Amino acid sequence: MGRLNLHYQDGGCAPDGVGLLISILIRYPEVCSVRYQQPEHALTFRFTVLGSEQGEKFMDTLQEALKAYHRLEGHSMRICRIEHKLESGVTLVTVTRDVESMNEREIGLIVDLVRNIAQNIIYDDTEIPEEEQIFQEEVIGQILQSFRDCRLEKGFIAVREEGRVLVYNS
Repeated sequence: MGRLNLHYQDGGCAPDGVGLLISILIRYPEVCSVRYQQPEHALTFRFTVLGSEQGEKFMDTLQEALKAYHRLEGHSMRICRIEHKLESGVTLVTVTRDVESMNEREIGLIVDLVRNIAQNIIYDDTEIPEEEQIFQEEVIGQILQSFRDCRLEKGFIAVREEGRVLVYNS
């Protein structure tokens, strides 16, 4: 499988972490933004859910599912924070996970759990061919593997805006 090589407009090469954020947003249209937090070496996924029914039970269910997944996988999590905040009629659900214990299957699990538990998730309604989904999952797995022991010098955030994925320093 080929690597995802990203370049800045000035010709410089973008770090693998930036490619990871982009691949996550391409593969999972339910994720409205993903942030790399440099001091914690963690990824923060943000989902937008219509309404305010996401309460403590939702957060507890998600937390317990991730703990069960890691018990089955035989790994421990250093960081697993799940938060929610009501803003203007929508709930912002934020899941923060350490990069070291995360894999591409867990990212898919997080998205599936949020989608299934929060029935009214707001997402980008774009059709992604199955081959592209599989390719992006492979890219995510490959970059995560190489990214576990390598910290970026600064944080980044990737967001969706009008059908595009934009990446900023954070």
